[in-house]
Amino acid sequence: MEQPVQILHPHHGEGDCLAPHQGDVSSGPIIGASLMGQWHAFKGRPIENELDMEFHRQLDHVAVWIDRWGHQQKCLILEGILTRSNYSQFGFLWTCLQPALHRDFMYTSQQLYPEHRFTPISTFVSRETRARRAVRNYYHVGSAHLQRRSDVIRCNTDTGPVHSEDMPVTRQGRQSEKTTLSGGPQLSRSTANIKLPSIHSTRYHSSRNANPLSRSAPASLKRITDEAPAVRRHMQDRPRPNAPSAIPKDYSPVTAQNLPHLTKSLTQIQISRTRPTMSGTSPRNLPPVPIVPDEAWQLYHWYEECWNDVQRNEFLHKLLKRLDSRQLYFLCSSLALKQSRDFIALLPESLALRILQYLSPKSLLVAALVSRTWCRLASHDSIWKAKCDQVDIEIPLPSGHFLWKTVYRDNVFLRQNWESGKCKQIDVRGHTAKVLCVTFDGKTRLASGSKDSSIKIWDIHTGNLIQTLKGHTKGVWCLSFFTRYLLVSSSFDGTVKVWNLRSGVCTRTMFGHDGPIWAMAQKGHFLVTASQDRTLKLWDMRTCLLEHTLVGHTQAVFCVDMDDNCTMVISGSADRSIRVWSVETGRYTKVIWASQSTSIMALSYHRGYFTCAVGETVSLWRLETASCIKTFDEHEKRVESVGLRVDNAKDPDSPRGLLVTAGQDGMVKYWNLDSNKSNHTLQSSSQINSLFFDETKIIGACSDYKLKIWDFNTSL
Repeated sequence: MEQPVQILHPHHGEGDCLAPHQGDVSSGPIIGASLMGQWHAFKGRPIENELDMEFHRQLDHVAVWIDRWGHQQKCLILEGILTRSNYSQFGFLWTCLQPALHRDFMYTSQQLYPEHRFTPISTFVSRETRARRAVRNYYHVGSAHLQRRSDVIRCNTDTGPVHSEDMPVTRQGRQSEKTTLSGGPQLSRSTANIKLPSIHSTRYHSSRNANPLSRSAPASLKRITDEAPAVRRHMQDRPRPNAPSAIPKDYSPVTAQNLPHLTKSLTQIQISRTRPTMSGTSPRNLPPVPIVPDEAWQLYHWYEECWNDVQRNEFLHKLLKRLDSRQLYFLCSSLALKQSRDFIALLPESLALRILQYLSPKSLLVAALVSRTWCRLASHDSIWKAKCDQVDIEIPLPSGHFLWKTVYRDNVFLRQNWESGKCKQIDVRGHTAKVLCVTFDGKTRLASGSKDSSIKIWDIHTGNLIQTLKGHTKGVWCLSFFTRYLLVSSSFDGTVKVWNLRSGVCTRTMFGHDGPIWAMAQKGHFLVTASQDRTLKLWDMRTCLLEHTLVGHTQAVFCVDMDDNCTMVISGSADRSIRVWSVETGRYTKVIWASQSTSIMALSYHRGYFTCAVGETVSLWRLETASCIKTFDEHEKRVESVGLRVDNAKDPDSPRGLLVTAGQDGMVKYWNLDSNKSNHTLQSSSQINSLFFDETKIIGACSDYKLKIWDFNTSL
């Protein structure tokens, strides 16, 4: 029975040994003596971790295999390694291979392998440097602009032995170049093999009578040419001729038969070499496909499944030292292609849009800066329409053609402005007395009623006065848009009027109350008015007839509201009670005593909750249980108007939404219902008698004869 062989590290003494490798009979001592010094990094330190020992043992086997592989096989294996690498390996390789892009590397490599084409690779840095340093008195070698995989294959194809020739130099000192290599400039046969002086040698100006590439080059250039290895300072020695060729017996290579998922990768590589390339290169013009060695599949398995990023980088670092300039040039060209290849532009548009949909809005904006193609795709309506479905669209969609990207942007800015209190303030002047009420039609027109008995219609975008309606004999306290061209108003004179905005005249006047009308609410075709005469009246606006008179309050009724389904009326009175009424029967169904000392001056209802103002305090109530959930008491004087919007009522005792309040202290405050402190305070110079708010703005009717608009739909 064969005994295990103990492999000695070159840096260890005879008494120091590693753990025995089972089965290493024929190849074990050879690997330990000749290769471990090249691949292991123990440097005299004992190995404590068995995983590290196994990793370095695997590197020793790879060192044996590398010496057995030919150039074409190495390039194919390197390509397979790149397909299994991530950004960490790409960045590591690109950093290590930067010296290989210098012209001394190209020049020396051309001397060692004259049959191979070493064309400088065009990169973003090289193009930027050439544009910034436009030197006209020196010869410039044309660069290969790699855009497709076929460009890399052609750039790394052997051209056979080529002899450099003296070529004429233009007046500016530039050599005439042949053009494109599949979309980018390529050197011609004679230009590709020009011998250039090293970057460390003296620069020579070109002129008509002196050619820097002639045979009369200085002795320093000839010395560099003859002693090429002295310039190859970025690589290790060539592969040793006495390297072992046997594969360790204890490592049966991982082949396509025992790794089916690797078979798929091999098939894809071979298919990609037999199909026509994207640049139009025929498969007949491509070199024959070398066979991937069986040991390569074992290496792929270790690299992809067993090694972490640190071990991969260590393997790549050692691998680069065992590659010659041809493989280093292949790596440089492959990495240059990966850095500049626009995969989004090469994909079908539907597939590219599907990929971009997974980006966040912020990432889409960054992607749009890459190129015109990326900008067009990242701004596509289908992507931003899907993004709009994920947020609340609070700004009404414009009519006609519009961009979903603009809709998403405006709604995001709107939400941020509400949170930060950022808004645009607009003052609208025109009344000659206190403005008592204000309303908005949801599009462009704003209506205001004043103590001067007039109603004015304004363009909200420009602030211009559209028309003035006159007919009431006393101050106008309530306004509501019934349709696009019908406006309903109620006044201190006890009447309700319907105005035709096309003709600017009053079409109906409804009588019924015996005192001033203080409040009014309209939902659907129903209108309810609250008066000083202690009653509420319910009107059917389709016929302008009185449906019910709601009797039950013992003092003046100052505020009223309705639900969206027009089934319930809720009112607040000076008798300190809140009553809930049935629209069908005209009788109250519930009484809530919301105040102990003073009148209820303002009230707003939405989705099962209502807020009421009692003095300087505003309270939030749940109607179903008649329980007070929360109070808000930041105002310094009596609150005159409140507005409520409930967005989420999943938790009955903690709804989410917005509350807006305004009062005699000239302050407008808005609150999140789940917060104990107001978000922001908007200041006015006078008392605010009434307010209107929606998703984009707050409008206040002020006692200093003007309307004040706080518009949050702004990008300022």
